[in-house]
Amino acid sequence: MSSPRDGVNPLRPYYIPPTIGEQPETLPPRPNPFSHTNVTPTPPSTPNKYTSRARNIFSDIDYKDHLEDLSPSAIQSIKQFVDELLWKYTSVVMAQPFEVAKTILQVRNQDDLGSLNVPEKPPKPSPGLLPAKQGTIFDEYPESDSDPEESAYFGSNAPYTPSPSPWSNEPRGSSPLDSPTPRSPVKPVPIPPHHLALRRPDSIFDVISQLWAKESIWGVWKGTNSTFLYTVLQSLLENWSRSLLSALLNVPDLGLKDDVDRLVDIASPYPWASLCVAAAAAVTTGLILAPLDLIRTRLIVTSTARGPRRTLATLRSLPSWICPSSLLAPTILNSLVHPLLTLSTPLVLRSQFLVDREQFPMAFSVAKFCASCVSLFVKLPLETVLRRGQVAVLSDPTYTQALDKTNKLDTIVHPGPYNGVFGTMYTIIAEEGSRAIAAVGKMPSQPKKRKPSIAKVVYRKGQGFDGLWRGWKVSWWGLVGLWTASVAGGGGEGEF
Repeated sequence: MSSPRDGVNPLRPYYIPPTIGEQPETLPPRPNPFSHTNVTPTPPSTPNKYTSRARNIFSDIDYKDHLEDLSPSAIQSIKQFVDELLWKYTSVVMAQPFEVAKTILQVRNQDDLGSLNVPEKPPKPSPGLLPAKQGTIFDEYPESDSDPEESAYFGSNAPYTPSPSPWSNEPRGSSPLDSPTPRSPVKPVPIPPHHLALRRPDSIFDVISQLWAKESIWGVWKGTNSTFLYTVLQSLLENWSRSLLSALLNVPDLGLKDDVDRLVDIASPYPWASLCVAAAAAVTTGLILAPLDLIRTRLIVTSTARGPRRTLATLRSLPSWICPSSLLAPTILNSLVHPLLTLSTPLVLRSQFLVDREQFPMAFSVAKFCASCVSLFVKLPLETVLRRGQVAVLSDPTYTQALDKTNKLDTIVHPGPYNGVFGTMYTIIAEEGSRAIAAVGKMPSQPKKRKPSIAKVVYRKGQGFDGLWRGWKVSWWGLVGLWTASVAGGGGEGEF
């Protein structure tokens, strides 16, 4: 190897030595045996020389920040985990009063609000008219038509005996109208003291005020611990089952966090397979946590005075930890809504419309918000059916004996019937309760100076489609708040 001191190597005339890295070592000058001067030999290089050179090669690159993110310490991991749990619990506490009110409205059998099932009142006699009696008016005044001294030409020969007037025995000033018509007294149905007397079938704040008046703060925030436990376990089990299915089926995993953008970035070769894996993981998690969801519904629809109220103690008292057969269909359908609609949004946007977060951030955010709204309005009817099915299962003698030691589930509202998924929806729309609608018909031609006529109100049986979306306003405003926070601050990810 040549050095700059040796000049140009004739075998490598165009070779330029590197400016960084380990410099080529120059050989020590050979001693001249014919010279009388003493040359001191050069000491061999030590390993520290190579270590210092290797450390100083990339001294201008700051790599410590990158290594800290990839390998956090144990204390930082525990702190991050505790912060996430506190954030989840705070979110549950803030949303629990509205969740309790929405669940009660979904479970409640809506009472008749119109004129259906109301006993008809007897017709009230108009003033000034006497009730009709048998006979004629001539029977009341027989002495006004004939003289008692005249001989009866067309009657019997028996002597006439004047009959007293029918009004003679009644006190003066009395009339048949003064004596009311005898009616059987209608006894009001007694309402248990812990029942909620709701005035409107769709008022969230009416339910919250009634709970506060009857059960104070414990009634408004009941079921908070079970909801928090369900939320944490759902996130952990869904991520774990998704990773397991991804490893078994050899498809890319979406990661620990439920980030919808990673579905396209990671699973670009076959994203639909990853989407199916996410849906299967959500269904599996919903079926595993069905007993805990059953306990949460029971804590919400029963009074706080009923025991037991502890989540784990009630969970141990269940007769079975397997999802009941009657709840399989609503549980599966309710679990499929989020992955099929929300997780498929970025995939459809990028593959069909070429829209992603980097190039069109505002369009992507609006599309994501619209997908969340569609997911909400599809999920609410299925959630209503699921809640009624859970109350029907809890009302079974097997569960009431195991949990309440009684033969009846004592709820704070009258629960509605459960007839399967589509049967329950049809019952809510067409048979349960009533709704007021405006009478539709041709308006007769009226003169301009005539007073406007009052519109007639007709009551139709059934709640209509509004009965399937009880509590949608609160959930929708929650989505609006989260979307506004994400647009303003670049965060706000979550589900209300």
